[in-house]
Amino acid sequence: MPMAVSTPTCATLAVRAGRAASLASSTKPRAPRRTQRRGMTLIEILLVLALVVLIGGMVAPVFNGVYSTVRLRRGGDQVIAQWSAARMRAIATGEVQQFRFTPETGKLVVEPWTGVLGTGADSRRSTGAASTSSSATAAGGTTSTTTAASSTAATGTAKTTRVTLPEEVIFHAGELAVEDYQTGERSVASLQQPSEDQSTPILFFPDGTTSDASVLLTNGKQQFVRLTLRGLTGVGRASLVLTQEELQRADRRK
Repeated sequence: MPMAVSTPTCATLAVRAGRAASLASSTKPRAPRRTQRRGMTLIEILLVLALVVLIGGMVAPVFNGVYSTVRLRRGGDQVIAQWSAARMRAIATGEVQQFRFTPETGKLVVEPWTGVLGTGADSRRSTGAASTSSSATAAGGTTSTTTAASSTAATGTAKTTRVTLPEEVIFHAGELAVEDYQTGERSVASLQQPSEDQSTPILFFPDGTTSDASVLLTNGKQQFVRLTLRGLTGVGRASLVLTQEELQRADRRK
């Protein structure tokens, strides 16, 4: 008996045609989509700038304080270096050298001293440094000056050295140990004289001894450095950076 062959209906043919079309469309490559980049608005830019200004205003004082402290320490190092150079110059030339500064400025000068000394080594270190009214004159002869460097006269000997300390660093005060060579009494005198533009000279002698003195530097931000010069050894030392309260406590302990 022959088998019956089923004939597909129109509905079946339509379903098959739809499946074939969907399969063909799914395998067809699609064009890449274009991504749109969104820019920053004016308000966002202003907000970022405001944050940068705010952070900069908070950080700037910190860095400024650090730089001021560094400049103050550097100024102390420069003064001690000039003390050492004056001492070595006195030993090398056999001439007494003097160190003077202009109060409330950062200017200092090192030059030969032509005052009259007392008798005896101890009196030379004290009485000679205390004679300011008549011994403040500069050395005779032709001299020339430079900033932060010494000049050389015709004889080949360095005469005068002028130095300016770093910005904002000034000489605030100074003290000198004075001994009367007649009575032997010792006292402490200020290096700053109201009638003088420059301070009392600190002396450096050919035998390596110096005046007993101390100098106070400040940067105008309630920070100080005290520099001390020992007369017998001629060695200068600098303290740590001190606040106003720490400086007052140190003065009370004297």
